[in-house]
Parts: sequence; structure tokens; C-alpha cells
Amino acid sequence: AASASSHAHAGPGGSTLAALSESSPMLPVPEALLNHLLDTEAMYLASDQIKGVSMQEILDCLCAYKVAKFIHSELPKRLAVRIRMIDKLVDWHKVPELVKVRGDMQRWFRQMRLVRRGRHDNFQDFIECIARVRAEGHEVVRDTTVGLHKLHAFTSNDYSDEFVNQWLDDFFMIRIGSNMLVDQCVALAKLEEGGQAKPTGIVDTACNATLVCEKAAEYAQMLCQIHTGRRPVYTVETYIEGRQGPQESGHRVFSHMPCYLRYIIIELLKNSFKATALNSRSEEELQCQPVRILVSSDRHHCAIRVSDQAGGIPYDVGNRIWSYLYGAAAAGASAEGATPLTGWGVGLPLSRLHARYLGGTLNLATFPGYGTDVHLHLPIIQSQQIENMRVHALE
Repeated sequence: AASASSHAHAGPGGSTLAALSESSPMLPVPEALLNHLLDTEAMYLASDQIKGVSMQEILDCLCAYKVAKFIHSELPKRLAVRIRMIDKLVDWHKVPELVKVRGDMQRWFRQMRLVRRGRHDNFQDFIECIARVRAEGHEVVRDTTVGLHKLHAFTSNDYSDEFVNQWLDDFFMIRIGSNMLVDQCVALAKLEEGGQAKPTGIVDTACNATLVCEKAAEYAQMLCQIHTGRRPVYTVETYIEGRQGPQESGHRVFSHMPCYLRYIIIELLKNSFKATALNSRSEEELQCQPVRILVSSDRHHCAIRVSDQAGGIPYDVGNRIWSYLYGAAAAGASAEGATPLTGWGVGLPLSRLHARYLGGTLNLATFPGYGTDVHLHLPIIQSQQIENMRVHALE
């Protein structure tokens, strides 16, 4: 058991959120009372507005202890909001996947509120706690998507496609932001504290988008060969404002989070590589239809286009490609049925959500019978960017 004190604190560098004090005394509390106190606190925190973290706070705060102080108050709040989002769904308790997700979040909330965060004696325990919560959440996307699909199928609930997709967008956006905070804290922490001792955390001040795309392509190409038996080819070209023709890959670097950029590009390339492998009638045809990756940038933005000649997407599919309701997870695919290449079938909507989190856009143009172009536009990390943590379902 632990006693919690609510004090006003600021964001990662010192903003305006409540945190457990590392000096709070430990008092014995009966288990039943402790659970009641934690549930009450979760309800209270869920009613408070989530504070979006600005890039200025991330770039200015490169001290793991300050980031941890912010996380210690903010992560429980974000868990509490998502618990409340589930609670407000009619008949959620009839869906095993939602019961599981809610139970996991309630357990993580408890762990986050009880873990100590002393700068010296308990900091390693805190790092281990947030890293464990992060790792244990790897099935949240599948379970939540399956759960909402089942809830959507209940005729008595009358949840529209629009409601479900917006609900999942809000739910997963909070997850992305929470993961970013945890990743930054763990990356900054010292090795002996269980961290990675990276001076700027997950922000790379010399991020090379072309190199990120090349490595993502190598990985996606390997997955495609393993799971389809075919190895599509690809090209990567780099263009820079004010210069003529393709440029060497290392000529333009900027501040960004390469791990999130890599995630988006891998998801896009898995789709293109798989479609190209399955639609090519021969090995010769496969080699003559490379997936083309174009990286373009100026001082303020980076644009990436992924183009394939894999037959395109029928127009009648429409915006369903951006829906969580039509992938493998929504269809209730088992863990055994998913592969690293196919995933849960929600790669596109999640990639678009990551792009939005980074202040950018992800759009798709399809040419039935020919192929598909996907366009990713991202602003170079700037101080005025801030998380958008609006939760429509709780308004």
C-alpha cells in the first residue's frame, strides 16, 4: 500500500499534473480498502483532461528523472481515461476481450500508483515497472479491436461504423502517446537503472529518412520472402528542395523519432510487398515491378511516397481500408493466424494515427488494375507541435 499526495507539477520539464511524491510515507492499508481507494482515484483522474505534451517539452527535457516524474502522474490518468471509455460502452462486460483489456489496465493502474520513484533507491524499480506495463500491452490493439467489432455486431447497441472507428482512434491515440512517454524515459535512463542511456532519448537530431526507409524495406522484404516465398524488389530515391535530380541518401538529416517513422514505413511496405508478391504471375514479372519509395524534403517537411504496381484496390472498397472493422483482428483472427507480414489487418489505420500523432498526414490513391500510391507527409519536429488527446466518447 502507499499514500498518494496530489501536488501541482508541470509536464516533463515541470508542468501542471498531480504526481505521487517520492517522499510520501508508506502506510499499511487493508487490501479491500486499497482497491476501493484506487478505483475511486481512477474515477477521479478519468474526469480530468489529459495534458498533451508539446515537442518543446520533449526536446527540452532530457533528464530521465523529470520525465519519470511526469509519467508517474500522467500514465495513470491516461489509463484511467481508457478504463472509463470502456465503462461507458453498453454491454462491454459481455465481451471477453474488453473485460480482459479493462482488467489489464486496472492492474497497470494499480502498479503505477503503488510503485515508488526515488531518484536513487527506487528509480530502477520505476523503470522496470513502466517497461513491463509497456511490454504487457502488446495485445491491446488486437483485443480492443476484436472487442469493439463484437460490440458493433450486437444489434441492441446500435453503434455505427463511424462511432467505432472514432472510439478506437481516440483509444489508440492515447496508447501511442503513453508509449512515447515511456519509450523516452527508458531511453534516457542510465544503463544501471534499466535504461538505454541515449542522450536525446528516442529523438534523433540527425534522422535520415532515406536510411530509415531502406532499413524498413530490407525488413519488410525479408518478411515477405519468409511468408510468401517471394522477394519483391524495391528502389529508393531522395529529392531535396533546391537541388536537381536524385540525391545521395545522407544529404538531408533532421530531428525526428525514427522508431515511429520506421513503424509507419514498415506497415506500408508490408502491404505493397505482399500485394506485389501475390499478384505477380512469374518471377520475371516480380522483378520487373519494383516497389518505388520516394523521399522528398525541404527545411520544414518530409514527404514519402510508396508506389506499387500490384493491381490497386477496387473503388467499392472505398474508405474501408482506413477502418478497424474490416481487418483480421475485427474478424476475430486467432494469434496463430496472424503473421509478422499480415499482422492484425489494422496497419493502415494505425499508421495514419501515428502520422497524425507526429503532426502529419497519411493518404492513399489507388488505380484499379494498376497499383497504389501511399503518401506520408510529416513536419520536421518543431517545438509548437502538441499531442491531440481529445476523447470524443467522453465529451
